Amino acid sequence: MIQNSAKRLNRRALVATGVTAMASRSRLTSAQDTVEDLLGSMTLRQRAARMFVFPLSGPVLTVEEAKWLEALQPGGVILVQHNFGTPEEVRTLTDAIHATAPDLPPLVSLDQEGGIVTRLWDDPAPDAPTLATLSLEEISSYAQQRAVFLASYGFDLNFAPVADVAFAPDSFMAGRTFGDDPELVAERVVAYLDGVKDTSVLHCVKHFPGHGRVSVDSHQALPVLEVDPETWAGAEALPFAAAVSDGVPMVMLGHLAVPLWDELPATISPSTVAVLRKTLGFGGVIVTDDLYMGALNAWQPLEIVDMAIAAGVDLLLYVDLPDTPHALVEHVVRRVERGEISEERITESAGRIIAMQLAAVE
Repeated sequence: MIQNSAKRLNRRALVATGVTAMASRSRLTSAQDTVEDLLGSMTLRQRAARMFVFPLSGPVLTVEEAKWLEALQPGGVILVQHNFGTPEEVRTLTDAIHATAPDLPPLVSLDQEGGIVTRLWDDPAPDAPTLATLSLEEISSYAQQRAVFLASYGFDLNFAPVADVAFAPDSFMAGRTFGDDPELVAERVVAYLDGVKDTSVLHCVKHFPGHGRVSVDSHQALPVLEVDPETWAGAEALPFAAAVSDGVPMVMLGHLAVPLWDELPATISPSTVAVLRKTLGFGGVIVTDDLYMGALNAWQPLEIVDMAIAAGVDLLLYVDLPDTPHALVEHVVRRVERGEISEERITESAGRIIAMQLAAVE
């Protein structure tokens, strides 16, 4: 049993009268109907494309990029350092991306943690180690300020906060986390998530099942997390369990192998997804870390796509592309048409992604 302090950590009051409960059920039914209607109107190719987050080449949307965005309508686009020009250029770029699919635009995403991982330097909020020195109320306030700031640039999704625990100074996550104490990290992660709940920007905790105990950089090689079940449940798991209990809409899987479950990297591991879904009870969107990193060099690019989908991942993230967006989506479509992946599997993930997106704009 995971030692989940989520109830203690969730500081939001849970007040519900019979009237508000009935209204919530009505809204839920309406939202489900909307998602089903949208899925029913989409082609298989469009549903498959919803499972991808693709990169762009520079600070301006090219004609070719606009064409494939319009044709494929992927789930998201990620902007990294080479995509950021002046504030006006960033806003023009996010507007152009959204305009490629006005009815259900791709989620424009970034990694804006502050400090080591920063894309926009006029961010009003500090990095996680600095936030960790503040009160929970101040963490929530700064998180909200950052989300509003990101929304002003046109962003829909921030791959933050980091929920890893940096157990040692040589941790791969040192300098990016809320600290080395799992319970305190869990409290701070929830405080951050509470701060962004009433904003339009979606957030994602990362990197499940916890990168903080390893020193290997997964950009270069595959780290291995050697840990027993009790240790993991009482340490790495706590911030993620607290975030799930607090309603986080998305969890990112990290590139690390956990022999406790199997030998595969977590990003393509059915066992890891099962722990997140069944043990932690997460029902939201599961996204991979960048699928073109050194940790996955033992597998071919299309094999990685197949394994991630088979594992139960919803959203496949690319910071660098091993092939064209058309080729990656078409590969999934062909596998469904050959009966190698069920169409229901694709629809399930596309539905989760669309439901999350619609909930964010209510």
